[in-house]
Amino acid sequence: MPRYISHASPLEDGSGDALEGLLTDLSLTDARETGTVEKGSSAFNPFLALLSPAPVTGPIEKNTGGFNPFLPYLVASAGEPNPEQTIEKLTRDVIPQQLAELQKPRRFILNETDDLYLQGRRFQKKWGISEEGFNNWKSLLLGWVEFPAILLLNPSPWDHLPFDEMVDESPTLSWLQKTLKELQLQLEDVIILDTFPMLRDKLGDDTLRQMGPARRDELARESFALTRASLALIQPRVLVSCQCCTRPGNDRWGFFNNDELAEQLCSSGVRARSRQVRELDLSGHKMHVVQGMHPQYVMEREPTQKEVLVELFTQVFRPFGMWQSRRAAMQQQLRDAGAVLLGLVMLLQQQMKLYGQLCAQSGSGVEGPLAAEHVEELRKQLAEWEDGNKLKRKEG
Repeated sequence: MPRYISHASPLEDGSGDALEGLLTDLSLTDARETGTVEKGSSAFNPFLALLSPAPVTGPIEKNTGGFNPFLPYLVASAGEPNPEQTIEKLTRDVIPQQLAELQKPRRFILNETDDLYLQGRRFQKKWGISEEGFNNWKSLLLGWVEFPAILLLNPSPWDHLPFDEMVDESPTLSWLQKTLKELQLQLEDVIILDTFPMLRDKLGDDTLRQMGPARRDELARESFALTRASLALIQPRVLVSCQCCTRPGNDRWGFFNNDELAEQLCSSGVRARSRQVRELDLSGHKMHVVQGMHPQYVMEREPTQKEVLVELFTQVFRPFGMWQSRRAAMQQQLRDAGAVLLGLVMLLQQQMKLYGQLCAQSGSGVEGPLAAEHVEELRKQLAEWEDGNKLKRKEG
């Protein structure tokens, strides 16, 4: 299992960068969280007062009267209605409670011995993925488990470059980086998944042309299997879906059908504008899927929807940015206070040593205000305390 430490494109880009001829796949008119966190309920949480949830209201009732052209895309499985919420309910009830309970976030890091890592290596070798493509997939998965995750479509056409260069070249990843920074977060704080990791559009097209549709389908299903495994392992509580393509009838990805999870992870502009949040159950794990839009499509084809997307990210991610900023400020204050305290301890030790030397020089003829043996006992206790504190810092 991965260790936890206290830390795509509509076209060729899961981050959404190549546009010509394929942006129609993302039409906004399309209908259609691994370790254990101990929850110290009695422990002091300095942020609790700032995160008080508003009174809980009842569920949102659906209007069942009249024809709904999007009804086929609003079901979780055959015969079962798909639970829907709104972002307002998520940010009012779910996120504040999650932050109030959060003591120490867990950082997801994929290690070479993890099953998911080995699965990714097998996929890379079988389909001839570049080493940088593999590393970029792994780097995008880095982030805090308790923070909302982001779902894109497939990798950037620049994912053969080192990670930082890929981000600079990718309009979608650059937009995410800029937007998260304004919310006091960095890319490395947020887990980013591609629906089809390591599957650039060019690879899919080349496979289809050279090996036929069956082989292309095999490629897509093995790629999506990595995302399925990633979600099962990371178990994010909130996932912002920014892809609208894994639904029946999509021009480019419509061949990837009969996969219930892929359809459930698909968003749409209609649901994004109506601020919907879909609840999914992944083998007993409850996940809230915020219905978003692909940043590249919004930037290039629907700039009037930019405000909708920015507001969505702001509502979902700002509370976590504020929580992290306050936590960082408190850590800095603790470090500053600790440095002063250690300085005083060192000064006290020096003075006690000097006091002992003076007592020894004076002999029995001159008595100081403190018994020399008491001062020496205190000096030894401070030395033991300092040794223990050094060991704690080393282990930390």
